[in-house]
Amino acid sequence: VSNVNTPGYVRKVADQVALSSQGVGSGVEVTRVRLATDRFLQAASMSANSEASRQGVRYELYDRIQSLFGDPGGTTGFFSQVDSIFASFASSAEDPTSSPRRQDALFKTQALFDESTRIANQIQAVREDADGRIQTAVESANNLLTQIEALNVQISRAKVTNGDASGAETAQAALVDQLSSLMDIRVSARSVGGVSIRTGNGALLAGEGAATLSYQRAGTITSETNFNEIWITEPGGTKLSLIDSVTSGEIKGLVELRDTEAPAAAARLAELVTHVADELNRAHNANASVPAPNTLNGRNVGQSLESALAGFTGNTTIAVTNAAGVIQQRVDIVFSGATMTVNGVAADPTTFLATLNAQLGGAATAAFVDGKLSIAATNSANGVAIADDPTSPSNKAGRGFSHYFGLNDLITTDRPALY
Repeated sequence: VSNVNTPGYVRKVADQVALSSQGVGSGVEVTRVRLATDRFLQAASMSANSEASRQGVRYELYDRIQSLFGDPGGTTGFFSQVDSIFASFASSAEDPTSSPRRQDALFKTQALFDESTRIANQIQAVREDADGRIQTAVESANNLLTQIEALNVQISRAKVTNGDASGAETAQAALVDQLSSLMDIRVSARSVGGVSIRTGNGALLAGEGAATLSYQRAGTITSETNFNEIWITEPGGTKLSLIDSVTSGEIKGLVELRDTEAPAAAARLAELVTHVADELNRAHNANASVPAPNTLNGRNVGQSLESALAGFTGNTTIAVTNAAGVIQQRVDIVFSGATMTVNGVAADPTTFLATLNAQLGGAATAAFVDGKLSIAATNSANGVAIADDPTSPSNKAGRGFSHYFGLNDLITTDRPALY
């Protein structure tokens, strides 16, 4: 069949009426040429086209994000690096004096966090790509609407003169189909010829003039980026949000990927990496190096000392030791929720720091500045170590005193980062 494989081709039908002269048939006359289209099938096709475009672009870009992590079951992907780290630390624990094993564990740990940073940056790059494609899609939609409205004028003129508008209608149908891949639309025939187009939620796009879509891409994107709105200015001048007016189409899919799915993937990555760091720090804070470091500098806990101390239970000990590990000063702390004792002296979160410094007796000094707790030995030859009671360890939210404040962390960060 001629044109059966021509994309966008619609069969033409010539409507004919019989002619007669003095009651005798004298042939037929073509009254009009129209396209053999079914409006219901056309609407169903456009709806399917919009949803396919939405899902297609989401799948394409999300597949790029997933590929950043590698094969979950493989030996070279990101998740295998996590397993490798814990295996390396287990190996180093079997021979604590082995410098090569310690260095291997530290190297693999740093490599994991470097890789997580690379993946996080690439996720933002995917979002940036989606944002750029949104602007391109908006520009394409404007071009299509301009052409569709111009064809409305041609079709109306042909109708008035009883001419053949089928060529213009075929071209217009192809443009409408392209538009439906960008957003879900509702198309209705105008009485004067041509079509009226609205978004799925009713915003007027064409039929009384062409609407104008506007969007300014964000440029370089980070996790903190706030995006501009995508606007529709209807032919009458009313300004509406495009995303509030559509439920499918490529633009909708790009926005969903950029604003929801990619950030969720980044958040899951951050949560995983934070948990890995937290577990490594848990083990590191449960131990002390020999000789002990002169100063223990904690992490930013993101709250006041009073809030951080509230809710602690159990026992912990802060010790000042010399280079040989001999204790020079010892402070035993017993936490009881809202209160505590420091070497038997009653205290609460507001008096804890002063009481602790008094009990350290000049052998060390504790301070809390910018959300960070620190404890420093006064004698540069001495060090500070912290150990929980083995039977009743200190605890708040599943973390001991040293762990909660990050006083002996292996993995450090300048931001509060506990889940």
